[in-house]
Amino acid sequence: MSFPTADGLRDQAARLGFTLDDDLVEAMHTAVAGAEPAITALRDRPRAMDLAADPADGDRWVRRPDRTAGVVGNLPDDDPDGIGGLLAAYAAGERTPEDEIARALHDLRAAHEELNCTIRFLDDRAAASAAESARRWRDGTARPLEGVPFGVKDVIDVAGVPTTAGSWCHGDAPAATSAEVVRRLEAAGAIPVSKDGTTEFAVGGPNPPRFGPVRNPWHRERWAGGSSTGSAAAVAAGAVPFALGTDVGGSVRLPSAWTGLTGLKPTAGAISRSGVVPLSWTAETVGPIAHGAADVARVFEVLAGTDDRDPRSWRPVVVENAPSDVRGLRIAVPGGALTELCDAEVRAGVDALVAELVDAGAEVVPGEIPGAAAALAIGYLIVFTEAATLHRVDRDRWGDYDPVVVRRISQGITTPAQDYLRAQQFRVELQRELDAVFAHADLVVVPTCPSTAPRLDGTVVVDGVEYPLYAAQSRSTMLGNLTGVPGLAVPTGFAADGCPTSAQLIAPPHAEATALRAAQVFQSRTAHHRLRPAPVTRKTSDR
Repeated sequence: MSFPTADGLRDQAARLGFTLDDDLVEAMHTAVAGAEPAITALRDRPRAMDLAADPADGDRWVRRPDRTAGVVGNLPDDDPDGIGGLLAAYAAGERTPEDEIARALHDLRAAHEELNCTIRFLDDRAAASAAESARRWRDGTARPLEGVPFGVKDVIDVAGVPTTAGSWCHGDAPAATSAEVVRRLEAAGAIPVSKDGTTEFAVGGPNPPRFGPVRNPWHRERWAGGSSTGSAAAVAAGAVPFALGTDVGGSVRLPSAWTGLTGLKPTAGAISRSGVVPLSWTAETVGPIAHGAADVARVFEVLAGTDDRDPRSWRPVVVENAPSDVRGLRIAVPGGALTELCDAEVRAGVDALVAELVDAGAEVVPGEIPGAAAALAIGYLIVFTEAATLHRVDRDRWGDYDPVVVRRISQGITTPAQDYLRAQQFRVELQRELDAVFAHADLVVVPTCPSTAPRLDGTVVVDGVEYPLYAAQSRSTMLGNLTGVPGLAVPTGFAADGCPTSAQLIAPPHAEATALRAAQVFQSRTAHHRLRPAPVTRKTSDR
């Protein structure tokens, strides 16, 4: 089967009810041609491989009956500006929730003036919740996250607040109920203070037409990354200790990497997606962004759990099986496609992280993932096909979408059913490759992304050479979305351009505790996660 010509794409789209202009057809044809080697390999596989890889096995693998989840617990925390430090200050009477929420909202506004990170400030709602938290601290009934402010990416519902998804075409009416992740956090005492900037529908470019770009706190002429762009910028600026993001191809981990933060894409199904504007059934997750692993762990423990409203939601039995250090931890550091397009300063950060863990008692073992070379193209095939299906109902409004959104999801309009199903089979085969690696390793360490923060024009620089953002950004992160394994972005230092570098820790399904423990050990021996960018103007902040 040959790949369609530009005219063929136009004809196929017309039969499905889409009218495409010449520029969009050309963009689609270029994108399809770029994925051709990976898709051709799918089509040419022996029939025996088709019979051995049921497309439905991708979800079954994550939910295998023998899976267990390790207890994350309260990791040691030496950051006074983190969640633990704030809770200790409340307990000692050194701060009050009312003052802290007022500070967070003040600092968010100051950050927004410089970075454009916030879509909506939740002043009234947050003030009422702060008063309740103060009462609980006085009464001795404080909950695990009592009075801790947080931001919410604006694809996640908060009751009574519109969810815009960063688009002119969404979010005129307030949400009737909160997303399950927000409900869980509020039940634990945390207080949402903002709806944060996002690329349009979590799949657009750095310059969304409705709200504009979110700038990077470390370099104002760079992008904060996406799609959880405002969430990362607000945390990095110090306005809130943590925020919620979503991740379909790296959208928690990439902005975390580019703003010097720790960000978790959990195991598929570990955290509910109920109440989140959907993009991809296969790849989408919700995850926390914070400065350090200890804070991510605290939040993950609250968020994780089964939710009957999300059909993919599932968490296995939690067992006390994680040691408190990394002695004997086996680390695989694969090469190939995961590192071949990667800046030397980013690779140096990965090497430094591995060296620290080895010095703390871990060991490096062999482990390669050959299928990773095709993971980005095939992952995008699945994501864009599912996104095109979701957005087909609004095809008459695509003229009001971010052009980047249209160029990306339109690649899925004409995906043949056999290609989509074969891509799901590839997902199963990639999971088997990971099984082989995790039979001898506890953790895989790779670069989170191949460069430091992108320019606002949508380009990145790797070893002095300029590349398009989407050709580079998700080379290692898509592996986790496609297979369902958890991935944790961890700051490893700074490059010569003054921007952060990052490594990604990939663990077996439901082994977030392993990645978080390793990250905490690394962060206990380094100070990268405690560094802050030059502050924005603050008149009343007490930090």
